[in-house]
Amino acid sequence: MKRFILAGSIAAASFLGQAVSAETVYDCDIKMFTNNGWIAPRVLVLWEDSTKTAKIYDGYIHELVGEPLAAKVEHRKGNSYDLAWRVNDIPVSNARTKVDGLYSAVFNMDKGTLSIRGVITGFANAPRGRGKCKVKQD
Repeated sequence: MKRFILAGSIAAASFLGQAVSAETVYDCDIKMFTNNGWIAPRVLVLWEDSTKTAKIYDGYIHELVGEPLAAKVEHRKGNSYDLAWRVNDIPVSNARTKVDGLYSAVFNMDKGTLSIRGVITGFANAPRGRGKCKVKQD
């Protein structure tokens, strides 16, 4: 699991150097509140302000899907949004199996924060993390 996180973090960093088609790219450094993994230490939110849509990209998504995933977006208030996405077939190294991760987040553009919660199929834990986001400058 830890090797997967490290590889994913490196992969997300390499993605930053590639061309990104989004109006605004938010680069979020996430601090995990639980020590059971499942939340990437770095998450990119690719935001389209004109359509109020978002895509999510992190190390897990890079390794398993290879491109950003569309998030379901719901407006909360002001410049705050609920985001939801699903990552399928995440390998569990110590169980030789794969699980699905259902993720939800609160993305607050005014505060520059992203708070993430995960629900991992077959596990009772609820991984959480929160971090600061910076707008990526070209």
